[in-house]
Amino acid sequence: MPSTDQTTNVMRIQRQTPWQIQKAVVFAVLIRELRTRFGRYRLGYLWAILEPISLIVILSAVRLLFGENEIAGLPFPVFFASGITAYLLFNHITTSSLYAVESNQGLFNYQRVKPFDVFFARALLELLISTSTAAIILPALYCLGFHFTINNTLLLIAVVACLFSFSFGIGLIVGIVGPLWRESQKIIPVLIRPLFFISGIFFAAGDVPENLQGLALVNPLLQATELLREALFLNYQSHEGSLFVLFCWALFTLFLGLGFYRIMGKSLITSGKIR
Repeated sequence: MPSTDQTTNVMRIQRQTPWQIQKAVVFAVLIRELRTRFGRYRLGYLWAILEPISLIVILSAVRLLFGENEIAGLPFPVFFASGITAYLLFNHITTSSLYAVESNQGLFNYQRVKPFDVFFARALLELLISTSTAAIILPALYCLGFHFTINNTLLLIAVVACLFSFSFGIGLIVGIVGPLWRESQKIIPVLIRPLFFISGIFFAAGDVPENLQGLALVNPLLQATELLREALFLNYQSHEGSLFVLFCWALFTLFLGLGFYRIMGKSLITSGKIR
C-alpha cells in the first residue's frame, strides 16, 4: 500500500496546470543547458564575457588608428559594446537553435518535454547571458573613464523585448529547418556572418549615404542597434531607427516561427526529422 505522503505527492503532480508543467520543464532545461555550456571549461562563466570583450578590444584598437575618440557623440568602446551586444544576442539564439533538436533528442522520450521548451530555454539562456555581460561591461567602461548617461529605461526594455522576439522567431525557423535540411547547419551560420558588418556595430545609421540608407534600414538588426543606443545613451539620438518597424519584424518572425513549429513540431518529437 502506498504511503500517505506518496499519495499526496501524486495528487500534487496531477493538479499541476499545463503552464506550471511547462515552466518547470523550461527551468530544468535552462539549468541543464547552462551546465552543459560552461561546466566543462576551467574558466566557466568567464567565457560569456570574453567574446564581447575581445571584439570590443579589437575594434577599439582598429579605431585608434584613425585617431578619433568618438563615433556619433559616443566614446568608441561604448559605441562598439552596445552594437556587439545586440548582434551577439541574435547570433547566439539563432545558431544555438540550429542544434537544439539533435542535442536534446533524448529528452523528448519524456512526455512533458517538447522541442519548444528546448528552443525557448536556449533563447532565454542567451538573453540572460547577454544582459548580464552588458551589465558588467558597460559599468566597467564607465569606471575606465568612458562616461555616458542612461537615457530611456522603458525604451530599452521595449527594444530588448522586440530583439529577443525577432531572434527567437528566427531561431524557431532555423531550428526546424535544420533537421529537414542538414546542409543548412553549415549554410545558415555563413549567411548570418555578414550581418556583423551591416548591423551598425561600428557605424551609425546616420553615417550611411542617403541613397543607401533606405536599403540599410531594412535590416532589423540595424534598427535594433540604433534604438538600443538611443535608449542607453542620452548623447545618442537616432532619427533613423523605428520602434514600430522593429516591432513589426518581431511580430512577423515570431508568428512565422510559431506557425512552423505548429505544423512540424510533432515530427521533431518522434524522429528528430521533418516528414
